[in-house]
Amino acid sequence: MAKAKLMGEPGKRQVEEASTALKRLFWVEKETMRALAGYLISVSNWSLKKILPLHIWQDALRADQLRTRVLELRYPRRDVDQGHDPRLTAFLANLIRVRNDSELVAGIYLAVKNELIRAYEAYLRDADPLDDAPTVVFMRGYPDQIRKQIEEIKELTGDLPDWGREGVRRWQEETERRLAALGGVLDANGQVPAAPNTGMADFEDRPEYVPPLVPVRDPRFTAASYHMPPRDPEKFIERQVWQGINHVNEIWASEITGLVMWKWNDMPWEFYAECARWCYDESRHCMMGEQRLAAWGFQAGVDYPVYADHYESQSKHGELAVFALLHRFEMNGPGWKSGLKADFEREGDTSSSQDFDYDWADESIHLLYGHKWTLYRLGGDIDKLEKLKVEVNERWFDWIDERRKEWDYEPFLSRLTKKISEIEVGADG
Repeated sequence: MAKAKLMGEPGKRQVEEASTALKRLFWVEKETMRALAGYLISVSNWSLKKILPLHIWQDALRADQLRTRVLELRYPRRDVDQGHDPRLTAFLANLIRVRNDSELVAGIYLAVKNELIRAYEAYLRDADPLDDAPTVVFMRGYPDQIRKQIEEIKELTGDLPDWGREGVRRWQEETERRLAALGGVLDANGQVPAAPNTGMADFEDRPEYVPPLVPVRDPRFTAASYHMPPRDPEKFIERQVWQGINHVNEIWASEITGLVMWKWNDMPWEFYAECARWCYDESRHCMMGEQRLAAWGFQAGVDYPVYADHYESQSKHGELAVFALLHRFEMNGPGWKSGLKADFEREGDTSSSQDFDYDWADESIHLLYGHKWTLYRLGGDIDKLEKLKVEVNERWFDWIDERRKEWDYEPFLSRLTKKISEIEVGADG
């Protein structure tokens, strides 16, 4: 009799092993993303604050694909958000307990994200290109995407005042050591590491992370008390500049959508995915305004203020109040921004018009996000939601009225007036 013949290559990873590994990767991506999001409000370096939301969104996209794939592999399993290694969870929760921007970069980017690259490459090395093709197709680009994130961050490190100090190096080493004690993200075969026999190395004692009530701004910025000039624009160029300033200061919306991703740790996955996108969109709006103003020679924090007045007006009442104010403002967003798009287009400012057009598209989505998740936090009580929107809106107007009595917008108003005059003279010449 003919003997049965073994077919193909020896199997390296069964479905259960694959799904367990992907579940662990998802958890690291999600919790690392949440740490970056939660610390965004505490970041002082302006360049770092603007780029983190992009990375948070990219991390969310990777996490979403991993999570979806875990659910597919043994459909209709629904355990992807539970049953994670408690030691790994504790490790990830401590990543936010940093003293400065440099430690955040050293711990998350140079320690954890570098380890994620190794883990993805290990998984891909032993993945069956046919059996596990749906995973291989999307995961193939992950290592290079994370490498690019690290390179983008490294370009900023020379501008971080604490970079290179002994404490920063020690924090990175401590993070690497503790992660290694957990067996890493995945082992050399791309599978969940066996529990090590040795005890897990502890982080040095760090206090619990407490977000500031006022979002941190770059220390090189001139102090301010609110962001918009205290009078209406008198001519079109002032309207262009005023709206640029307003766009730049939308960074506060990135900070609150990031913070709730950290503070609200018991939400459905959809919440984190949508807030990551929202966080990124608002940083894009910030950079839209900065780019337009920079083309005229205006410098953020020097010629015009960068100040989270909306945030500060509510922060003593909790992050839900800040989040609700953002939602309340965005109720008017699509109509207002579509009007700005048309107005600026008529005046020939197609750059600003295009920015408002995309901003309007984004805010239509954000309006849905804000309603859904504010209502969720209020237990589905629509009356409470409507009352809260009125409350935060009234509080904002009272707050800004008081601030305008206290500060005359100097030296910014003089600087803006001078530069606008120079621009007008140059245009006439």
